[in-house]
Amino acid sequence: MKQGWLIVEAWLLASALVISGSSAPAEEPAATKEFEIRDNRPFLGGKPVDLWGLRCGNGLYSTAVTERLINALDTMTAHGINLVGVYIQGPNAGWPDPEIGFDGFRRDGRLKPELAGRLEWLIREADARGMVVQVGLISPRKDQTFYDEDCIRRAIQETGKFLTDRKLKNVFVDLVHEYDHPERIDHEILREPDAAAKKARLTKWFKEAAPDIEAGVCQNFPAESTDVYPGQEVRIIEKGAAIPSDGFVVNVEITRQDVFENDGVFLPAAVDKILATCQDYLDAPHAVMMFHSAYSQGVTNKSGTAPHPEPGGYGTGPNDRGVRFYFDWVRDHVGRYEYPNHVKDASSAGRPAPFKPLDAKTGGKRP
Repeated sequence: MKQGWLIVEAWLLASALVISGSSAPAEEPAATKEFEIRDNRPFLGGKPVDLWGLRCGNGLYSTAVTERLINALDTMTAHGINLVGVYIQGPNAGWPDPEIGFDGFRRDGRLKPELAGRLEWLIREADARGMVVQVGLISPRKDQTFYDEDCIRRAIQETGKFLTDRKLKNVFVDLVHEYDHPERIDHEILREPDAAAKKARLTKWFKEAAPDIEAGVCQNFPAESTDVYPGQEVRIIEKGAAIPSDGFVVNVEITRQDVFENDGVFLPAAVDKILATCQDYLDAPHAVMMFHSAYSQGVTNKSGTAPHPEPGGYGTGPNDRGVRFYFDWVRDHVGRYEYPNHVKDASSAGRPAPFKPLDAKTGGKRP
């Protein structure tokens, strides 16, 4: 972990030198394993991998939050989770303030150095474990902070240049989350009409700065227009969108089944829906899902301790908040993750008990 913190310090120093105009030589960064898509399948470091994800949208909120996320990576891989998703413009932060997520861009599109340091720290710690990071750029809750379209272009290209210059290759990018959101997207380039052409232009801007990093744009759900566009590399969907039969598909935000006002608490029927979704993606080898919950994304929430990258409890009540049922399902159906493979254990002896329905008499507390 000390080595990871040195990454943050080094990036902040390098940024200060650039801002001050200093010509001091920068240390050449080591390259991470490279994420690729071949025949609609994910590869990392030249080896095929099966990706199972956790959406940690506000995982870059602060240094402490990022450190907590990094500290949870080993638990994730022990349960088969090898993909995490974070956003530079923080998404819905839940309760009590949905807008409090950290914005990693300045209004003119410059990438904030403190955000860049945290992002590199996370990406390199993930790489050490053979994991992939989904990096989101523009959020529908914060796109209005950019002055104009030129600033959006700068944000996209500066992020691409940062990832390329720092040789951070174990990533793919969601350029715009919930494109054409009917209530929260403001800039014209992020809305209909002519969405396909506009998405192609956004992707072209990114590829000019980062030609070797795969990217896509997440279409808002539900939507009348198609999510496909020229130049698309990652077919990004969200929530209840059906799994397309073509392309390398990533659902970066499956339908959330808990609420920010009572995060990490799930009705049994909600858990059943989540695990049915897991099975759908297990049956679709060209598609990847990222589990989404208020428990893992919100900032503070009813629990007072969000965002949680840890599994926690089984979500049976306020004394058992958590998403351990997802962690356990991936481990038991896919296997623990040891790059580049998932390994199934022969026995589940000694593992925690499976999900139990809410018990009104105990207030959801597990015995």
